[in-house]
Amino acid sequence: MPAEPILEEIAFHRRVVSGIKKEIAQVDRHTTRRYIRDFHEEFRDFDALSSLDDLIIDCFRADIIYIGDYHALPASQRFAATLLREITARSRRVILAVEMVYGRNQRVLDDWMGGVIGDAEFRRRIRYDLEWGYEWEGFRGVFETARDYGVKVFGIDCPPRNGLRHIRRRDRYAAARLVDLLERHPDAKCVVMIGESHLASGHLPARVREALARRNLEKRSVRVLQNLEEVYWKLARQGDQAADVVTIDPGVYCVFNASPIAKYESYRQTINRWKAEEGEDQLDLTPTIYNMIDTILQFLRVDKYTHRTRTDGEGLRVLVDEFPDVYSCLDRGALRDLLRSEVFSEAERAEVRRRIRRKGSCYLPRVNAILIGELSLVHGGEEAAHFVNFALRGDVGTVEEGLASQADLFYGSVMEEAIGFFGSKLIDPSRNHFFETKLYEYHRKDPEFIEKNTEYSYRQFRSIIDFILLHKRFEREYEEADEIPEAIRRGIRTRNRKMASILTHELGYFLGQQIYDGYQQGVIDRAFLRDLFTRRFGEPGSALKAYLDLVEILPRTGG
Repeated sequence: MPAEPILEEIAFHRRVVSGIKKEIAQVDRHTTRRYIRDFHEEFRDFDALSSLDDLIIDCFRADIIYIGDYHALPASQRFAATLLREITARSRRVILAVEMVYGRNQRVLDDWMGGVIGDAEFRRRIRYDLEWGYEWEGFRGVFETARDYGVKVFGIDCPPRNGLRHIRRRDRYAAARLVDLLERHPDAKCVVMIGESHLASGHLPARVREALARRNLEKRSVRVLQNLEEVYWKLARQGDQAADVVTIDPGVYCVFNASPIAKYESYRQTINRWKAEEGEDQLDLTPTIYNMIDTILQFLRVDKYTHRTRTDGEGLRVLVDEFPDVYSCLDRGALRDLLRSEVFSEAERAEVRRRIRRKGSCYLPRVNAILIGELSLVHGGEEAAHFVNFALRGDVGTVEEGLASQADLFYGSVMEEAIGFFGSKLIDPSRNHFFETKLYEYHRKDPEFIEKNTEYSYRQFRSIIDFILLHKRFEREYEEADEIPEAIRRGIRTRNRKMASILTHELGYFLGQQIYDGYQQGVIDRAFLRDLFTRRFGEPGSALKAYLDLVEILPRTGG
């Protein structure tokens, strides 16, 4: 039986996803149509855990590889590009068929692939923004992968795309195009990148089989789906939410690279962007950030309408009164003006700019504002968690008074980073610090590689790695130690803002992962977490004590 905290968390996340889907359905009413329901009803369970290696081997044996794409999710296109690379590296000849381009625009696609025209001309001539409208970079990455590996790309869709009235006719058109390609390229493996709902057994695959049969052809196919919601919940219930690949049926796989929250939130953001473009207004990310804040508060069981933050000269204030200003899509000039309008030192301004470059967003408690240059779901979730942390402890809009030791400042920052990371896991449970950071991946690389591929000198990189590894070892035996190692002392005492930020960031993320694992394993509960979000570390040594108390009771590994 799964642990109660896991069941509780699944129920919580399902409620959040249900709310997002209801918002989407108010705008996109096609999500409840029979064609879409066929897809979701077919893929509600899985057969067994699998691996990317098994998937690639099966793709190598197939003639047609269907990749289900969730158009609004960049992770979906990144995976498609990765799988295309893996297939091409093992096959003599590969062609790629894409839904994104109409068949009638093949010459334009050929011109772009051949470098005759650039991105802007290509998008204009195929009416990309009007006829497709999803973020370009993810699809560009797929096309660039094809170009790099000499893969010929073909458009297989036809108009009209609006609505589902003609979607079955589009399937028949795509099937005819695919069979024609297979006849003209009999020795090629055909990779098909198409919207996920087309891949229900009775949709496009059935039309392709019928068209092949009419030509007395037989081809073996593999379907690769992504982030199936019901399968994700089943995996989570049995403790396998970290699974990358499962088999659904023979020749049918599901790959996971995003949680259901991340998947549907990406579509909600896309809809908001379309609305902004239609009104020619700047995209407003305030609702997205506020939804993240609400998600964290619901998990902590804090009522934003009744939770008192403080009573000041203006009267009673509750949590909903404290929600932050959100500055979306800031350009450099707007960011500079905002920072200059308040009392920030030049060093503080530089740190804000650095954080936005690194994470795309930043919460400034002094002015109670979240700055977003480029929204990342997980980093936006971090800033939402930082706001909740500061609001629940009553520190929104305040300036720290008094002098704190370097150790207090250091571990106070570590705790804030840990709480931020934990909050982001509530928004996207699939996030794992150890898979996203380059520090551990590059640990054994040579100096030239480090300095070419990171923002650090080799000496800086080694000092960061050594500090983190030494610190984690020391935590396990600090009660028996005679003194704190000098390398740890140097890291804690550093006056270099950039280095201090990196060290507290890494230690905090590591601890945040451990907190999440500890909650899932029942080591800590929601009441403990709510207390952690409200705890202040004003007393000397309190942040370090909280840190050591946590690492003593939490799982040793955060991976």
